[in-house]
Amino acid sequence: MKTKLSILTLLAASFALTAGCASQQAPGTEFGSAVRAVTRAQIYDPIAAVYPEEEAVTGGNADRLEKVVEAHSGSVSEANSVQTPLNVGVGSR
Repeated sequence: MKTKLSILTLLAASFALTAGCASQQAPGTEFGSAVRAVTRAQIYDPIAAVYPEEEAVTGGNADRLEKVVEAHSGSVSEANSVQTPLNVGVGSR
């Protein structure tokens, strides 16, 4: 009697679990709209994003721009500092 009851319980549980999976719907048209809205809000000039200018940027603080280029090229050329060993400890040794 116990085995019949346990088999019926297992069958009922398996039907309930599969029914829950079968009732899922595909994402609607608004799926991902929050991400798209945040991305649009981060663009300073939406027209410039759609129609970018083909010419280089003119103007700007020359000293500041030169420091940015030097800082970028300096950090890229120091690749040896990145090659440090990575020790991962697993277990209690």
